[in-house]
Amino acid sequence: MSTHPSNDRLITRLITVLSEEMQMYNELLLALREKQASIIEGKVQELREAVEKEQSIISRTKAVSETREAFFKEVSEALSQEGDIKNLGQLIQVVESTYAERLSDIHKSLQEIVQKVMLANEENRYLLNYSIKFVREAARELIRSSDQFKVYSAEGAGTKTPAATSSFVEGRI
Repeated sequence: MSTHPSNDRLITRLITVLSEEMQMYNELLLALREKQASIIEGKVQELREAVEKEQSIISRTKAVSETREAFFKEVSEALSQEGDIKNLGQLIQVVESTYAERLSDIHKSLQEIVQKVMLANEENRYLLNYSIKFVREAARELIRSSDQFKVYSAEGAGTKTPAATSSFVEGRI
């Protein structure tokens, strides 16, 4: 199928947008891995920074996705497909073989990176849930064994019998 020069420019610009989107997913994957390392190491400040970086990348990715969608619409109209092209797989089927090969490579790379991002997200979710569960269980165990320890009053005196409280430190100061 022969394309018009303006269609060639549209598809070339779309390839540029898709490449930019792929780069952002790679950045997102790196941020997710940083987040994972900070979860494992228990570094709260680094976790905050990784989450902020992740959110920033996601915001930029949304903007690029909107641009990609607009290009799909333009390319669809330019190729007289009447809005039938909604994804990369459909576009690959209607463009010249030169573009189809390049778009197929990008499509495969995007699928791979998105799978890696999804896996990293799932791993991070598991780690966070496990960490929360661990802290809760440790706190429960600590509270259960609190009768073994002295409870310190505001005056600093320790006693074995807490005054109607099950905490290690009396609440009043």
